[in-house]
Amino acid sequence: FELQPSRLVQQADRDEVDLFFHTRDGAPPALHQRLLFHERYVLAGRAGHPALQSALTLAQFCQLEQVIVSPDGGGFSAATDSALANLGLARRVVLSVPHFLFMLETLRNSELVAVLPERLVSGAAGLTVVEPPLAVAGFDMLMLWHERWHRDPAHRWLRQQIVTSLEEKPC
Repeated sequence: FELQPSRLVQQADRDEVDLFFHTRDGAPPALHQRLLFHERYVLAGRAGHPALQSALTLAQFCQLEQVIVSPDGGGFSAATDSALANLGLARRVVLSVPHFLFMLETLRNSELVAVLPERLVSGAAGLTVVEPPLAVAGFDMLMLWHERWHRDPAHRWLRQQIVTSLEEKPC
């Protein structure tokens, strides 16, 4: 089964998915939603990466070979690139991977760096995590569900368990 963000409402209508996690951008207003957390971005690379031992300038950051996640496959532009473009700058994205988990292993075993969600890399073994030299807009992570499940006791319990688990493990 493949979750298709552009078809969330239809998939919920057909009862294919009971609960979604999605960023606020593009979240369908037809579904109920609850904010789970606001995420911010950090810069990560392998433990001991020489470029991450002191604060980077924008010029140094742009020269680093970087990897990004492109769930659709093959994309080489993300929120960081938009922030840089507003300053008339560009970075060196040399690899695009389909999943964040694959990216972590890539970072641990290479000289590549990446701008990643902080929750993903906070406390991750084998990585150095620092502040990026520019502000990259974060995102709100939402939990979404169909009206049919809104008052269902089991579904409400599950949603509350998710909220509680996130409150107990702040980053």
